[in-house]
Formats: sequence, structure tokens, C-alpha cells
Amino acid sequence: MILIRFFLYIIILLTSSLIGYSLGSKYSKRVINLVNLQQSIRLLQSEVIVFANPIPIALENISRRVSPEIQQVYSIIEESLVENQTGDLYSCFLQSIEFLKNTCLLKDRDIDVFLALGKVLGKTDRTDQELQFKYALNEFELLIVEAKDERIKNEKMYRSLGVLMGLGMIIILI
Repeated sequence: MILIRFFLYIIILLTSSLIGYSLGSKYSKRVINLVNLQQSIRLLQSEVIVFANPIPIALENISRRVSPEIQQVYSIIEESLVENQTGDLYSCFLQSIEFLKNTCLLKDRDIDVFLALGKVLGKTDRTDQELQFKYALNEFELLIVEAKDERIKNEKMYRSLGVLMGLGMIIILI
């Protein structure tokens, strides 16, 4: 009987700790995805501004060189652009919002910066597009710093909270 209780306590502690670590890891994932998205925007900038590639080709080239989650974002945009045939890139960017929120764990402010790029891309001349790329990259730099601060604060809190909740439940059961 004592052995069963001991294993139950261990399971409670491990489960609550895993929940805390899982909740805390969301903050790390956001930072990683913001950095990867910023890198992909740099790649998109070079494809559009330097190499003067059309948007569908640029999106295809980028999707081969980025992380799997960001690759999926650009695949959604590219598929929407091919299916849509209207040429409205912003509406294609809008198709990726749910994926950015749910899978990449980005916040609305992060997504708005990304969508702002989609509004201008392909509609203005190179100079305006280059300015928009610089703006987006600067904004992402600020968002990354903010996300790192948030990660430091909240990740540790959730991990500690998970362990403490498990210990508290064990104390209550004893």
C-alpha cells in the first residue's frame, strides 16, 4: 500500500512538472519562430530586391531554406496565391494567420508586422518595398527582444509553478 502511494506521488509530481514545462516551452517556441520568421524576411528581401524574382518564385525559394514551421507559412501563402489567381498577395498572407497563431504561437502584434509586409509586397516600387522590409526587420528585432524578456520571466515561473503544484497536491494527499 505504501509503495502504491509512493508511485502515485511520483506520478503526480512528474505530471504537474511536465505540464509546467510544457506551458513554459511555449515562450521559447515563440522566440525561435520570431527569429526564424525574421530570417525568412531577410531571405525574401534578397529574393525580391536583389535578385528581382517574382513573388511566387521567391516564396518557393524561401520555403526550401527555412525551418519547417516557417516553411509551412510560406507554403500556405504560395498555395493560396496559385489557387487565388487574383494576384492579391495580402489576401494570401491572411490565409496564414491561423497557422501563425496556433502552431507558431505568435501574438497578434507579431502577425500584424508580417501582414503589413504582405500589403506592400508587389504593389509598390523597389524603393518602397525595401523601406517596408527594413521596417519589418526592425520591428521583428524589437519583438524578439520583447519575447526573450517575456520568456525569461514566464518560462521559469511556469516550470516552478508546475513543480510546486505537484508538491502541493502531494502534501494535501499526505
